[in-house]
Amino acid sequence: MISKRIKFIASLIDENDSVLDIGTDHALLPIYLIKNNITKIADGSDVSETILLNAINNLLEYRLNEKIKLYCSDGISNIDISKYNTFVIAGMGFHTIKGILSHNKFDNINKLIIQSNNNHDELRKFINSIGYKIISDFYIKDKNKSYLIVLCEKGKQKLSNKEYICGLYNKNNIWYYKYMVDKYNQILKLIPDCEKKDILNNIKYFNEYLSKEKTEE
Repeated sequence: MISKRIKFIASLIDENDSVLDIGTDHALLPIYLIKNNITKIADGSDVSETILLNAINNLLEYRLNEKIKLYCSDGISNIDISKYNTFVIAGMGFHTIKGILSHNKFDNINKLIIQSNNNHDELRKFINSIGYKIISDFYIKDKNKSYLIVLCEKGKQKLSNKEYICGLYNKNNIWYYKYMVDKYNQILKLIPDCEKKDILNNIKYFNEYLSKEKTEE
């Protein structure tokens, strides 16, 4: 059964997007995109040959082995990306994502959809530094885990420090802002006063977003 996380990522794909799903795992996203006629091109890559064998079996099961191409690759190191305009990079840590995107120029890649497991503030700064702007930050819950999914397009942007830490304001993320305030308040109880400055500042930022939500009611 397809996960809520993969379905949400798929909802950000348009019919004119030519997608390469980097770190495709079992190729569930490309299968979902092609099976549901969301886009015409959706391929996948993964660094693990073993995982790709499972992905191939999934393609055969859905009779999509002639419509979806799979690559065994560390990132995009041996892939001709000229046929794609959209990268999906999901389920990885920030430093792995940074490694994939740092040493290449992607003149033809107009859209990035990134789901990073950590270092969200660093991710946003990095996205801006390589010539992409964040269009939306989405926090979703799937099986009691929270996931950040960032939709980006090519362009210049410089966010505020609050936006780097909290993301762009999104009223659908209110539950996450509340969660972070509670989390940081718990951390305050465990650390010495000399280490509280940054935590207090982050609480202030998230509370500002919560106050903004109240003024919109």
